[in-house]
Amino acid sequence: MAGLIPEETLQTIRDRISLVDLVSNYVALKQNGRNHIGLCPFHNEKTPSFSVSDERGFFKCFGCGEGGNAFTFLMKIERLEFPEAVEELAKRAGVELPKRREGRGDGVRERLIELHENAAEFFRQEWASERGEQARRYLEKRGLSEETIEHYGIGLSPASGSGQTLTRWFGQQKVSRRAAVQSGLLAEREGRVYDRFRGRIMFPIRDRRGRVIAFGGRALGDDQPKYLNSPETPIFTKGDGVYGVSEARKAIRDANRVVLVEGYMDALMLVQAGIPYAVATLGTALTAQQLRLVRGVAGEQANVFFFFDGDRAGRQAASRAFGVCAEAGVWGRPAFLPDGMDPDDYVRAHGVEATLELLDRAPELLDFYVGELAPPGSALAERSRAAKDVQRQLGKISDPVQFNVLAQRAAQRLGVDAAVFSPGAAEHAPSQPPPAAQPRSRSDAVWPVAERILMESVAADGDVARWVVEHQLLDKLSHDALRDATARLCDGWEVGESIGVIVDELPEEIADHLRGALLAADEASEPPNRMQAARECAARIARKHKSERKRSLMQALAVAADEEQSNQIKRQINELVGEGERL
Repeated sequence: MAGLIPEETLQTIRDRISLVDLVSNYVALKQNGRNHIGLCPFHNEKTPSFSVSDERGFFKCFGCGEGGNAFTFLMKIERLEFPEAVEELAKRAGVELPKRREGRGDGVRERLIELHENAAEFFRQEWASERGEQARRYLEKRGLSEETIEHYGIGLSPASGSGQTLTRWFGQQKVSRRAAVQSGLLAEREGRVYDRFRGRIMFPIRDRRGRVIAFGGRALGDDQPKYLNSPETPIFTKGDGVYGVSEARKAIRDANRVVLVEGYMDALMLVQAGIPYAVATLGTALTAQQLRLVRGVAGEQANVFFFFDGDRAGRQAASRAFGVCAEAGVWGRPAFLPDGMDPDDYVRAHGVEATLELLDRAPELLDFYVGELAPPGSALAERSRAAKDVQRQLGKISDPVQFNVLAQRAAQRLGVDAAVFSPGAAEHAPSQPPPAAQPRSRSDAVWPVAERILMESVAADGDVARWVVEHQLLDKLSHDALRDATARLCDGWEVGESIGVIVDELPEEIADHLRGALLAADEASEPPNRMQAARECAARIARKHKSERKRSLMQALAVAADEEQSNQIKRQINELVGEGERL
């Protein structure tokens, strides 16, 4: 996308977007000198270490190390890809993006999404027509309000003798038969094309960006199945989707929690009752991809709840969810309903307060899972079998921190040493152990100190940059990456480019370091004297450069081929010694 959009367009977006205003939608910021600080949204902390510079257009957390610009912040906080972040910020900034030249695959996806958006509008029109009376009465009887119906875009696919109401409408819209069938909205049998959904209440399924990508249809009559989902298409995979995730996005983030139920109506009734962060798994068994989607919207620290039936089948489903959570790295709490009740029934019968209390009493999934395998007081053999089962499930975890925390907790519950869960400790151990925790790269620890400080001074002060160029210091820098970065910064100051933009273009380790150094200096009680620091660094760099040149000449003198070459090298050494310090 970056290659398809002119850099001047991206720069216009940067110029029009206030990073402080953007971040303030997610983080409570307080001004601190030239910058703003707050609690980092990317890790748990009690003392603010998250710093934002509107002037330079970047942020940096001094706790977890996350940093970047407006685009990267939105990507991280909303779990978006770069093109999605650009499109979102362009809308906020009022910047029109150039039309993209789509590849064949992207073009198909865009056409299919457009078809689904158009179909959703058609279903809404049918809902409001005379043909929608039966459907409206049904949802009114179920207790669904007009406001909820409107918010979720519920519609109607009417029944007809020919089963071709949508088919004919697509024909009027000049939609190709091939595209309509590929969308899954129409089906084809023995050369005849017909509506896949007939006589059904239509629930649009949206992606996290709010685009309709599929539908779920609830039969009004006795047709089976009662609920029918769109088939898998290039834009929809049933096991990946979550109903209501786009509509509930803000509520999920505001409450820092999400409730997963099985059916559309369960989710809608919970939302209407006062639990606006409820979503549904499209009537399918819980999948790891669905949990990853939820985590992408809710964030790493959100509380995730699952509703299960309180009977044996429900408890078995909750046990199976443990392995799915391990695979996804998303952990939740199972809430169990009385036998024969679903979330819709429960919230109607007991009210929202009792429903929330049921959620708040839900155990941690690990505690429930271990308790099901080996209740308190279990014999040694039962606890041993449970430990082997837990080890199999923990082996699916890729995050080493999660693995260690859960292994220790399971060990406490089972009365065993956490080492038994280590890969290879039992016959069913996973072949690949969870990767060891990797420390953050610290290339800056081996950067020449004087060259690093000089680069920081150049990034912060245009006068220093011009002084460095005037005294031809760039050629004396020994570290290639620092020399290239400092040169790029000097060029930027020369032509008046934004230093924040230049920093974004630098290698990530250097960019990350500079964001931290610049923000820390901005927040210091006494800003450093950049020119003085640059002069001191330049003197050290010059001395080091001179020493290295002298060492090289002495080595060359030792292997000189003849007296003439030897005398020439000696003259160079004498000239070098006589140069003195000129900075």
